[in-house]
Amino acid sequence: MRSKLILLGVCLFCLGGCMPKTKVIEEIQLIQALGYDYVNEEEFRGVAGTQITLPGEESLPESEIFTATGKTSRMIRKKIQTESSKTLVEGRIGLLLMNKELAEQGIYHFINTLERDSMIGRDIHLAIAEETSLEILSGDYNLDITVFEYLNELMEESNKDIFPETNLHTVLYQYYGDGMDLFLPIMDKKKDRVFVIGLALFKDDVLVHQLDVKEASIFKLLYERFRGGYYIIQVDPDTHVSVESVSAKPSYEIYEDNTGIHVGIHVDITGLVSEKEQIDTSKERNLHKIQEAGIRELKEHMTTLIATFQELGIDLWALVIELEAKLDI
Repeated sequence: MRSKLILLGVCLFCLGGCMPKTKVIEEIQLIQALGYDYVNEEEFRGVAGTQITLPGEESLPESEIFTATGKTSRMIRKKIQTESSKTLVEGRIGLLLMNKELAEQGIYHFINTLERDSMIGRDIHLAIAEETSLEILSGDYNLDITVFEYLNELMEESNKDIFPETNLHTVLYQYYGDGMDLFLPIMDKKKDRVFVIGLALFKDDVLVHQLDVKEASIFKLLYERFRGGYYIIQVDPDTHVSVESVSAKPSYEIYEDNTGIHVGIHVDITGLVSEKEQIDTSKERNLHKIQEAGIRELKEHMTTLIATFQELGIDLWALVIELEAKLDI
């Protein structure tokens, strides 16, 4: 009994010594977004978008930007901390931006830095800045929320209807997965707004190609199950219809014959036809005409996209793994 009491006392002492240090919200600055921009072959610029909570119940949080240049993320963060009179805390980072020029050199260093930081959640959004992350994070968008909340909401809405879902978890899975390449949305600032303008495609960790919004929306049909997309179908030269609330369910078939190994992608698509003033959808033959036009148009775009991926030598589905498992290669 005595030995048990002594052991219990030691355990309580250890737990008491591990109590976390309490931080008062007014004494810290929460980093809500990080950005990295290319400077030269040896250095890059780091941008920290922070939120300050002012004293008073009715005070709205304010945004502040810090920048520094260095050769490593750790060096940049130390420099940034010297600019702030408050302790910078990374626990609420929701967005990482890397500019296009930097992504063309490789983004492994930045992904690896996030992966090793236990304070950063796996649901953080990652994106490529068309120009610079500084331009986007320091913008004045005349909103009643912080810049970083605005950008995160923009990412979430874009992922619902147009772009395939991405976050740190999916990027790590794609990067470390055998034979799999990753992709990230591209952001661009125009006047007082930010737009998601395309999808960056990577080979290993290097940006090699980008899709525009239309191409990205077609890729989403091929890549994942979702509901809520919006597409315009050209029925004939003078007739277009809008199809909304689109539901897509892609599936893959792998088979081998005397000509080689083949992968087929089948996509079940349903949607509601709207903006149909030019065509009477109460008639069965017109609905069939819209269906045939949609299949023809989407198949053409999908075939072109897949040919582009083949030319680039990238695999966004990890089909090599599927092939090996299916055919026991």
